[in-house]
Amino acid sequence: MPFAEELYEFRHAVVREAAYQMQLPSERAGLHRAAFEFMHTHLDDSDRTAQGMEILSHIRATDDKSLAQFELEYLKMAARRATHTFQEALACELLTQICSHELASVEDRLNSSQELGGQLQRLGYPRDATDTLTAALELARKEAPAYLGQITAALAGIYMESGKPEQAREMFERAIAELRSSGKPRQLGIALTNRAILLRHLGDDVNVEALLNEALTIHRQTGHTRFEGLTLLALGGLWRNMSDDEQAEHFYLSALEVFRRTGDRPHEAQALGNLANVYLMTQRLTQAEQAYQEALGVMRELGHRRSEAILLGNMGQLLQRTGRLNASLRAGKESVAILESINDLMLLPAFRAMYASSLATHGDYESAENQLGLAVGELGESPSVSALDHVLPVLFRFRIAQAIGGYGPGRTPGQRYPSRLDDAADVLRQLRAARTGSHSGRTQVVDRNVANMAGSLSEVREALDKGISPVVFNNLNEAEASPQCRKAVLCRLKELVPEQLEWMES
Repeated sequence: MPFAEELYEFRHAVVREAAYQMQLPSERAGLHRAAFEFMHTHLDDSDRTAQGMEILSHIRATDDKSLAQFELEYLKMAARRATHTFQEALACELLTQICSHELASVEDRLNSSQELGGQLQRLGYPRDATDTLTAALELARKEAPAYLGQITAALAGIYMESGKPEQAREMFERAIAELRSSGKPRQLGIALTNRAILLRHLGDDVNVEALLNEALTIHRQTGHTRFEGLTLLALGGLWRNMSDDEQAEHFYLSALEVFRRTGDRPHEAQALGNLANVYLMTQRLTQAEQAYQEALGVMRELGHRRSEAILLGNMGQLLQRTGRLNASLRAGKESVAILESINDLMLLPAFRAMYASSLATHGDYESAENQLGLAVGELGESPSVSALDHVLPVLFRFRIAQAIGGYGPGRTPGQRYPSRLDDAADVLRQLRAARTGSHSGRTQVVDRNVANMAGSLSEVREALDKGISPVVFNNLNEAEASPQCRKAVLCRLKELVPEQLEWMES
């Protein structure tokens, strides 16, 4: 139920509009002009910004072309307010109007296009974002070369998330060189942060931590708090990828403090989601679930489809570990569907692999095989060590499971396919080859994973040679890490195929 004040304001607006409509068109236009002039003259900057949409409506209702400059001014105010209050669909509409306004300068159009591209990407419209920024880049080349660096960097960010990492890397390099020479530190800091994230993803032989610290210094010097927080998140992600959960948690908490202090709800939710990943990996499952749920609620409210997909995919792993297998499958399926809909080829292979892992744990090997095939196809000749390291270990474990008859208590020892061990060895070789020549922290983790996978393959071969039936729990084999999940699998198997439990007990 609305509060009395809200109800009063709503009724007042309806009565006011009815009063306007009762006037003759010429008189109505005069009333709107009087309302505009009063608000424009008597309100301070803060109130004029807050009332920007209403003032804009009065200007347009006058149908007076001489007020076009004021219309543009209030379009900018309304767009800024919509952006700062996370009304991103409205912001996109207003930014589009600025770009097409007859009095908009080249600078107005380029700044609005850059912001519009980012908004469209967050809302799940990467093609529209690409088209917007490509047109802006052409405009900058022709009429405003000083903007080439920042527009190029913005477009590189879209390419980074659309499965074009090599193009993105080349564009970031050009953009950063341009921004260093043109003296735009704020835009330079943004480009440095995003390039560092890309290079971490690719596993390039660079000091990503140093790159992020350079960006962090610039953000603090220029007072760019949003990107200060985003760079702290990126530093947390760097340490999380190197399995240093303590350092990752430190940076995620620092980012969370920045976003809460500035009232940045979507990025606060992003920080919570990243913290939830740390809680999951350190067995703080209740905290992880609370953080995932809170973050997911915000992203759904704001319509941030990509972030929603990330949270759903990660939460699916929590649900799997705690035995809620059906819920895990639903979360994984929805995550993949969203990423497919926005064609996010940066994330899609890894999140398909996570979904395939849940399908295999559930016993749906055919669907798991299909999802893994799609993930490998989407990787193609991907240079991303990070993406390969998310997909290939899942495929490796799946091939091992096929060789021995299935995962854990769900396996059928009579349905072994030992030739799948050769396929597993091929996967291992592919991952080992992917990191050749790279020496970043990420690839050190890949090396450790490769060593563990090689050991697992050797142990399984040896066990089968001795006639022993090994057990693989789909990366949940430590008893302390997955008792609820293993219990749930056992209960499901008892209902569906009790003869397998009899075999286990014999």
